[in-house]
This record gives sequence, structure tokens and C-alpha cells, in this order.
Amino acid sequence: MYRMIVVDDEAAITDWLEQAISEHFSGRVEVYKAYSVDECLELMARGSFHILLTDISMPYVSGLDLLKTVSVYHPQTKKLVLSAHDNFEYAKKAIDFEVTAYVLKSEGDEVLFDAVEKAIAEAESDQEMFRLSEKLKLQSQKWDGAIRNSHLRGLLFGEVGLDEFVVRVGSALDYTRPMEMALLAIEVRDVSQRAFAMMALEASLAEFLKPHFSYELVETGMSEVTLLAQIKIDGGVYGEAVQFLNSHYVLYEKMQESFYHLAGQHVNIIYSTQAASAASLHAKYIQFKETMQKFCDFDCSIILPETTKHEASRSSQATSGINREIGIVLKYISQNMDKDLSLIRLADVAYLNSSYLSHLFKQQVGINISDYVKVERIRICKEMLADPKLKIHEIARHVGYDNASYFSRFFKKMTGITPQEYRKHLSID
Repeated sequence: MYRMIVVDDEAAITDWLEQAISEHFSGRVEVYKAYSVDECLELMARGSFHILLTDISMPYVSGLDLLKTVSVYHPQTKKLVLSAHDNFEYAKKAIDFEVTAYVLKSEGDEVLFDAVEKAIAEAESDQEMFRLSEKLKLQSQKWDGAIRNSHLRGLLFGEVGLDEFVVRVGSALDYTRPMEMALLAIEVRDVSQRAFAMMALEASLAEFLKPHFSYELVETGMSEVTLLAQIKIDGGVYGEAVQFLNSHYVLYEKMQESFYHLAGQHVNIIYSTQAASAASLHAKYIQFKETMQKFCDFDCSIILPETTKHEASRSSQATSGINREIGIVLKYISQNMDKDLSLIRLADVAYLNSSYLSHLFKQQVGINISDYVKVERIRICKEMLADPKLKIHEIARHVGYDNASYFSRFFKKMTGITPQEYRKHLSID
């Protein structure tokens, strides 16, 4: 499913866009909404988006400024402009930021939907081209990488001293500077599939690390990989990387989501909260190894800092039925139908990353989260419609629809009749 964010300072337009696009692309596009540029950038810092749809004329920070920022820090995101102004200068500047389409608000729904469809096609094409190019690069580097991997493994295992290692190996890393470490575990049921899983893992890491990091990926076990990385400092890139990666969690969540898309499985991750010296890498590796052994169940997907500060809030997988995290999500949905029930918000509630929550929810409940929310809204609506004292607009607001007219369209799409018709049938019965 593709993730899309819509931005407009007019709340009514933003709400309508979110609902209309969600309905038209049901099952294909998950839509989030923001009412300002700052709110949009905050959401994009917490999770990756395939498509951005923004207005141009907004107070304080304009849509053009947003397009510029997204072009720098989220270059893989496809950009769409929806404007009330048929302004040549606006259109010209938008083209400079490589927007997929410039749509006027007066052009109607179908033009907008066609633009979204075009953005989806471009995102699919980019992903395929990226996978093919990375596959070719990985194949050409395989031989040199095998030799370097052997020496790096010896350094992490404590079998090779740092001085001896530096003499033997040419590396993209500067071993006089501290570096970040992460331990990643993949599931290997069939050894013949391991090579494909490793290619998918390297492609996912390359997609999100290469613009900002120099790194080495060390195969330290059949189902284990150790990542060593340093933020680039040449040409001012360091400052950009720090702004982009205000949370290491964001980086690893994006990589994890990409790996699941490519390989169909999760990768468990423990990462360092502080850079380590090259001399201490062996000790840190042992520490990470011991922590990872506590989380060997691949029905779980974890992203933990080395301090494992989230460990206390995370229960073990239940042996049967709905587990604790999904139970929390179900309870939150039922008690907060008028609030934000986006995947990102629900992931925060359950202390899980969004890609894993989506997978686990579908596995345990049987349908995806957005469909479940729709079904639950209809169930509550039907209960409330049985009370003649409640007005339609009150019921709409209770389940998260400020616009009673759009609520009626939603209800009819789900049930085949309008709320008024449903209430009339109840009175007849």
C-alpha cells in the first residue's frame, strides 16, 4: 500500500481530500493529513511517504518552500500540487521541484485522481529501477566485499587487532573516528533464500543510508548482520544529515519497512544511541549479541536502542488469540472514534513501528487497520442511529466526520443506504 500525505491550511479542504482519496483508492493508498507545512514535515520525519499533495498558498511557510525541503530530504517522495490559482509563476517554480502534476482545485475529482494515479505509477517505476540497479551493483562488488567482510568479522569477533585490520583492509570508514553500530537479525528458514534476503537487506540500507552515511555491512552469522556507519562530513553533508535524521528510529523504521516490502519478512534491529570508538567495537558487539538473544522470536519485529529502554513496555507474544499490543489498539480505536486513527498514531499507542503493526494487525484480526476502522465506525453509527434523539451531524462528529454530507456518502458506500434511510427502516421494524 502506498502512503500519501495531503497538506492545506484550509481544514475543510484537507479533510475532504483525505476522505475522497481514501475512498477512491481504498486498499491502495493510505492517506494522512496535515494543516500546515510544519505539521507535514513532522509527520514525514516519523515515517516515509510515497506521495505528497500540497497547496501552494499557505501562511507563514508556503507550499513552494515545502516542495523545496521535501526535494532535499525526501527525494524519493512524489510531489503533487493542488492550487486555486492558475498562476504561471507558481507552475514554473513547481516544475523546478520536479512535481508530478499541477492540478487546479476547479478541475474536479477525476483530474485529481488521475494525478494521484500517475504519482503511484512513478513510485512503482522508481522502486523497480532502484532494485535492478542495486542488484547489479551488489553483484559487481561481491568478490571484493567477501574479502573485506572476512576481515571486518575478525575485528568484531576480537580475532584481529585494530592495527592489523587497518593494514589489511581498505574501507569507506575512518577508523580514527567514532561510528554507529547496529545489529540486525533476519529469519533464515531456507538457506537457499538467504542470498535473496541479504540482497534485499543491502538494497534497503543503501536506499536510506547512502545519502547521509558511509557504512560497512558485516555478515557476522547465518541470520545476523552487523552495521557500522559514520555520518558524512564532506561538503556540509553532516549538517543536512543531522537535520534529516533527528531520530535514528526513523532511519531504521524506513529501512525495516523497505526490507519487508522486498523480502516479505521482518528484520529485528538493535542500534547504538551513541557512536563508539573502533577499539570498543568488539565489546559493543558482544553486548548487542546478548541483548538480541532475548528477542529471538521472529513473530516479533523490534527496533531497540542499545539501552533496551522500550523492553519494559513490550510484552512477549501471546500464545493464542489477540496479543497485548493489538488489544491496546482495538481498545483505543473503540474509545477514540472521533480522533486521529491513522496508522502512525496507532503505532505510537502500541509502541510498535507502523509497518510491523500493519502486518501484525492483519495477521491477528484478519483485515487491515483502515478497513477495520471503517467497519467499527459503521457498527457504532448503527447503534447511535437507533436513538432518535441523536442528530445525524452529532453521530457524524462522534465517529470522526465533521462534514455530515460526506458522512452520509461514507455510510451509503458501506451499507448501500443513507443514515436517514437506515433510521427509517429501524422505525418501521
